[in-house]
Amino acid sequence: MLQRTHVLLSLVLGVLLMVSAATGLLLSSSTLVEHMQAAPAVGENVADVAARIAGQVLGIERIERIERIERIERIERAPSGELRVAFSNASENAVVVVDPVSGFIISPYQPSTVLAWTRNLHRELLLGEPGRWLSGLAALALLLLALTGAWLLARRLGGWSQLVRPIPANSGLIHWHMVVARWTLPALMIIALSGIYLAAISQGLISDGQDTTPPYPETRYSAPAAALGSLAALRNLDLQDLRELEFPSDPERTNYFTVRTATGVGFVNASSGQWIDYQQHGFATRVYETLYELHTGAYSPLWALVLSGSSLAVLFLSGFGLLSWWRRKRLAGAVPSNSTADTAQVILLVGSQGGSTWGYARQLQQQLQAQGLRVYCASMNQLQPQYRQAQQLLVLTSTYGDGQAPDSASIFLSRLQSSQLNPALRVAVLGFGDSQFQHFCGYAQQVEHALQQQGLPSLLPLQCIDRNALSTLNQWAQTLSPQLGVKLHFMAHTAGASPQQMQLQLLNRELYGENSASPAAILRFAITPQGAASFAPGDLLAIHPGQDLPPRFYSIASGDEDAVLEICVRKQPNGLCSSLLHELKVGEYIEGVIQAHPQFRPTAGQHPVVLIGAGTGLAPLIGFVRKNTNQRPLHLYWGGRSVDSDFLYKNQLSEYLADGRLTRLGLAFSQAAKPMYVQDRLQQDASELVALLQQGAQVLVCGSRDMAAGVRNVLEPLLQQLGLSIDQLRQQGRYREDVY
Repeated sequence: MLQRTHVLLSLVLGVLLMVSAATGLLLSSSTLVEHMQAAPAVGENVADVAARIAGQVLGIERIERIERIERIERIERAPSGELRVAFSNASENAVVVVDPVSGFIISPYQPSTVLAWTRNLHRELLLGEPGRWLSGLAALALLLLALTGAWLLARRLGGWSQLVRPIPANSGLIHWHMVVARWTLPALMIIALSGIYLAAISQGLISDGQDTTPPYPETRYSAPAAALGSLAALRNLDLQDLRELEFPSDPERTNYFTVRTATGVGFVNASSGQWIDYQQHGFATRVYETLYELHTGAYSPLWALVLSGSSLAVLFLSGFGLLSWWRRKRLAGAVPSNSTADTAQVILLVGSQGGSTWGYARQLQQQLQAQGLRVYCASMNQLQPQYRQAQQLLVLTSTYGDGQAPDSASIFLSRLQSSQLNPALRVAVLGFGDSQFQHFCGYAQQVEHALQQQGLPSLLPLQCIDRNALSTLNQWAQTLSPQLGVKLHFMAHTAGASPQQMQLQLLNRELYGENSASPAAILRFAITPQGAASFAPGDLLAIHPGQDLPPRFYSIASGDEDAVLEICVRKQPNGLCSSLLHELKVGEYIEGVIQAHPQFRPTAGQHPVVLIGAGTGLAPLIGFVRKNTNQRPLHLYWGGRSVDSDFLYKNQLSEYLADGRLTRLGLAFSQAAKPMYVQDRLQQDASELVALLQQGAQVLVCGSRDMAAGVRNVLEPLLQQLGLSIDQLRQQGRYREDVY
C-alpha cells in the first residue's frame, strides 16, 4: 500500500514538487551568495555601528542619484548580515547598503525582480491565494513521499537499522536513487514540515506570534538625546543579534529607539540609553523563527547549502521517479507479435520493478518467436486461470525490498491460488536480484514454492541472477535451450539503449601452448571508429560465431584509455567462436559488442584485494593489476597448465611485482612435477588469507564453474574462523565471481 502511495504521489504531484524544488534551489542558492558577499562584522555592538553609520551617512552631500540624506529612519540587518539604512530627505525615501565596519555607503539597495518573481512562484505559484494552497499541498506531498520513501528504503535494505549503514555498492540510477534518498531524507522531512507550517501561517490557520509585541511607550521623553554611541542598552547588544533599529520618529523630542532582536522586541530611551521595556518572543514566535530559518536557511550559510543540496536531490528523485514510471509503462505496454494466451505454446510472465527484467523477457520472447514458437508475454499480474495450448510457463521476476513482489507481480500469488492451470504445464522460474541485499531473490523463491504447491512439474530448478550477471543468465539459457528445442542467449540490457556492433581489427597475438590441443592466445584489437566505445577491465566482449548462433563472451583485460581491446582466448575442441578467433589473421576484422560488467570490479578504497583465477580467467585480473598504479595491496592466485608453455602474461606479472602494482603472486600448475591447482595453493596460504580477510579484503574469482566451486570450498572454512560466510561476503560486496 505504501509503495503504491509513494508512486502515486510522485506521479500526480511530480511536476508541482519539481517546480517547488527548482525555485527552492534558486532561493537557497541566492541566500548562500548573499552570505558570502556580506561584509563581516564579528564582535561589533549596535551602538558603535549605528553611530558610525550616522556619522558617515548624514554627512554625505550626494551619492549617485541620491540627494543629501536628512534623517535616518531605521537600520535593518538582513539575514545574510547585510546592513541596510532606510532614510528620507526633502524629495524621497530610499534604502542604501552600508559597510558595518566603516559606515560608508556601498550602493543603493535594489531588490532583485527575478528573485521576487521566483519567491512568488515558490510560495503561491503566481496564482495568489489558490497557489498558496497548492504550495502547502506540495509540502504535504513531500512529507508523505519522505515518510513512505524511508519505509520503502528500510524494507529494501532489510530493516530500519540498515538505514544508518553504508548501502552496498552497485551501478545504475536505482542505486543512486537509494543513496541520495538515504542522505537527504532527514533534510527533506524538515523542509516539508516547515513548509506545511509556513503555508498554514499564510492562510491564517495558526498564529506566528508577531502580533504580541509590547505596547508603544505613552510617556514622552524630551530630555536631550545622548550620543548614539553611548547608549548602554545598544552597547550591550551584539550586532549579530540585531534585526532592526528604528530611530525616534520625532528627533526634536528625542523619544525612544525601537529595537527588534533575534529574541524579542523593546524600546530604548534615547536620552538615558536604558531599556524602557523589552519583551522576549513568545512560544509561537520562537517556533515561527525556528521553522522559518529551517525552511529558508536565512541566517545560516551552512544550512542554506544543505537546503540547496536537498532541493537538487528532490529534482533528481522526482525526475528519476517519473523516468522509471515511464520506462516501466513503455516496457510493459503492448508486446509486438504477442500470441494470445489461448494459442501460445510458451507463456512468459514478468515481474519487474525497475524495467530491466522486461528487457530480458523481450530478448527471450523474440528468440523463441524467431525459432517458430508461439509466445504469450505479459506481466505476472495478468496470470490467466488457464492456458489451453501452453506446454511451458517461464516466470522472470525481480524481488523488491525484503522479499516483496515487484509492482507488476503484486497480485500474482493470490491469482495463482484461484487458477486452474494444466497440471502438465512445466514451469521454470528465473529470479533477478542483488546478493548484497538481504532476502536475495526472496520473491522468486516464494513464486517457485507456490507453483510447486499447485503440483506443476518443474522444467528447470530456480535460477537466481545476481545483478543481471550475463554469465549466469547464459548458463540458464544453455540449460533451457534443449528443454525447448531451441538455441537461446542473452545480451546485456540497458534501458533505452541497444548494443552497438563494433569493428575490431586484430593488431597482434601472443600464442601459448601452440603444440597443444587447446592453445591459448592473447589478442589485441583496434576499435573502429577509434574511441567509439568505453570499457574497463572486467567488462565483456560478445562475439557471434555465426548467424543465429549465441554469442561467446570474453572478459576484457584492458581499458579504453589503452587504445586497444585485449582478450585472452583458449581454443576449444569443436569451438566455433574460439576457432574463429584463433584463425583470425593480423589486420583482419571481426564484429563484436562490448557489454559493461561493473559488478565484477574491485570496489573503491585501500582494503586488500584477493584475485583468484585459472586459465584465461587471468584476463580481467591482469587488467585490475595493470591499473593499480596507486599500489593498493593486490594478491593474485592463478592456476595454469604448464609453466613452460602455458604461463600467460609471465613477463608482465614479473614487471608488476617489481613496480609494486602486484603485492603477491601465488602460482599453481596442473602439469608440473608436483601437480597443483589454484585451490591447493590457496590452502597452502590459508593463514595469510585469513589475515587478509580479517583486514576487510575483497575477493574476485574468474574462471570455470568447477574451479570457482573448489575456491569456495577452501574459503568457507577460513571464513568460519572469522564468524563469516561466503554469502555474508557477497552481501557486503566483498565476494564476486565471473564464471563460465
